[in-house]
Amino acid sequence: MAKSGDNVKKFLNELDEKSRPTFEKENSELQAFRKSLEGDQAAPLQAWDVSYYAEKLSRQLFDIDEEALRPYFPMDQVMEGMFALVNRIYGIKVRPLENPAVWNPAVKFYEIRDKDDTLLATFYADWHPRENKRGGAWMNPIFVGGPETGGFQPHVGMICGNMTGPVDGKPALITHREVETVFHEFGHLLHLALSRAPIPSLAGTQVAWDFVELPSQIMENFTWERPSVDLFAKHFETGEKLPEDLFLKLQKSRNYRAGNSMIRQLGMGTADILLHSDYKGDDRQGDPIAYSRRTIQRYSPVPLPEEYAQMASFGHIFAGGYAAGYYSYKWSEVLDADAFSQFKEGGLFSPEVGNRFRRTILERGNTEDAGQLYREFMGRDPDVKPLLRRSGLDLNQNMK
Repeated sequence: MAKSGDNVKKFLNELDEKSRPTFEKENSELQAFRKSLEGDQAAPLQAWDVSYYAEKLSRQLFDIDEEALRPYFPMDQVMEGMFALVNRIYGIKVRPLENPAVWNPAVKFYEIRDKDDTLLATFYADWHPRENKRGGAWMNPIFVGGPETGGFQPHVGMICGNMTGPVDGKPALITHREVETVFHEFGHLLHLALSRAPIPSLAGTQVAWDFVELPSQIMENFTWERPSVDLFAKHFETGEKLPEDLFLKLQKSRNYRAGNSMIRQLGMGTADILLHSDYKGDDRQGDPIAYSRRTIQRYSPVPLPEEYAQMASFGHIFAGGYAAGYYSYKWSEVLDADAFSQFKEGGLFSPEVGNRFRRTILERGNTEDAGQLYREFMGRDPDVKPLLRRSGLDLNQNMK
C-alpha cells in the first residue's frame, strides 16, 4: 500500500513527530521514579535498567497481576466467546467437529458455515506447546478453495500457538495477552475462510504486505471492549464475569509507556527501511551493525552500549519476510484502529458494519488494490488519529 520507500519514511516520521513528546515525558518520569526509590544520587537509567524499573512503576500505578486474570480466560471459553462474536458480526457459525486425523490429541478441528449453511471452511487449532513444535503463533492455509461452478469449494486452514496449557487438572487458563493472540490468529483465519477470490493465489492473506495484518489486528480490539469481553471472560469455576475493577485496571494498563512502545517500533521500522534504501556500506557509513545502532539510538530511551547488535538477531527482516517491510506493523495498526472506529460508532456487534468489512476486505483478497478496498470500507483514506487516540498519546499537544 505504501508504494515507495519515501512514503514509508514519511509515514514513520509523522508518527515519530506525534509520539516523541510522550516518549520523552515517559522517560523523564521513569528516571524520576528511580530517584524516588534511591534518592537524588540515583544513577541515570541504562539499557539493562529500563524493564526492571518500568515493571516496578507499573505495579505501583496499576496494581494488576496477570495471574489474577487467568481464571477468567479458560481457552475453550475464549474460543466459544470469539465464535459467538463473529456470529453476531458476520453471521457465520463456527462449531467443533470430530476428526481422527489430527496430528496430536490436543489439536481440535472446526467448521465454519455461512448463514445459508454453506460450508465455507474447516480448520485445525493447535494452541499448546510441546517438545517438537516451533515457537510463536501463526496461521497457515492448507487448502485454498473458493467459488466454483455450481457451488463453493471450502477452504482449509490451521491456527497455532504456544499458549499456556492445562495444569494440575485445570483447563488451559491463558493470559489476556494470549487472548489477544488467539483473536489475532483467528482474524488471519477468517481472511482465508471468508475469501471469495476466484483465483487461489489472490485469496485470503495473499495481499499487500502492509495490508495483511488488518483482519488479524482488528480482531484484537474486541478483547478490550466490555460487551465483547463479557462473551468469554468468565471464571472457570464459578462462571462469574470478569469483575469491573479488574477490567478497569486492565484497560488502564493498556497504554502504559505507549510512547516508548510506539517509538521502539518506529525505530526498528526506520532501521529496516534505511538498510534497504539508504545504506551503501561505504567507509563513512560503516558496517550494517554500527549503522543500525546509530539509527536506533535516536529511538532508545537510554544510551545504547557499543556492543549493541540487535540488528544481527532481527529475524523478522532476515528470516521472516519483513525485509523493507517492518513498518507494516505500524501501518496495519493505523488501519485497524481507524477501521475499528466504524464498529465503535456503528455498534460493536453491528451486522451492517461487519457485513461491509466482510464484503470489502475479507472476501476480496488481492483481487483489487488494497488502498481501494480500504476506501470502499471507510469511504476515505486511512487516518492516524484513531491509533494515537487509542494509544493514549497526547493529541492536543502532538497533533497541532
